[in-house]
Amino acid sequence: MASEKKVVFLRSSDGEAFEVSEEVISAASVTIKGMIDEESPSRADTAATTTLAIPNVTAATLSRVLHYVNKHFDAAAVVGRPDDYIFCAPGDEHPLARFDDDFVDVDNDTLIDLVHAAEYLHIKKLFDLTCKAVADKLKGRTIDQIRETFGIVNDYTVEEEVEVYRENSWAF
Repeated sequence: MASEKKVVFLRSSDGEAFEVSEEVISAASVTIKGMIDEESPSRADTAATTTLAIPNVTAATLSRVLHYVNKHFDAAAVVGRPDDYIFCAPGDEHPLARFDDDFVDVDNDTLIDLVHAAEYLHIKKLFDLTCKAVADKLKGRTIDQIRETFGIVNDYTVEEEVEVYRENSWAF
């Protein structure tokens, strides 16, 4: 008899449930692996399914995260692929490089939501990828351009701003 793969359900902050392989999500997320391990004593019945609340992640973001996780952590999908390609030089081809480029080619709000989700769920590869994408958006921009890009309000007075520039002149 072939062993059935265990699944868990993840419930987003807005109530939507997603079915995912326990093996895959445990390999990807330290947070969810910990939640599953805490549930293990009460899961003596192997037919029982577990639903885990993911209160800090919306359905739209969780759906994208799970798409990433399935692409990167499914055992059948990752055979023979090294993990260090994220920081490869431009032009280096890797089977997941195009997927990752497309994955982070989203609006700023979605990208920031993905950073927060990756951090909350402790998915290091996704966190590194999304932080690198944010850093790439910051690269070569002035403070005013960064504020405009990310909708950051400058709440410094002119005097405070002059003082910050003076104290940190080495950075400007």
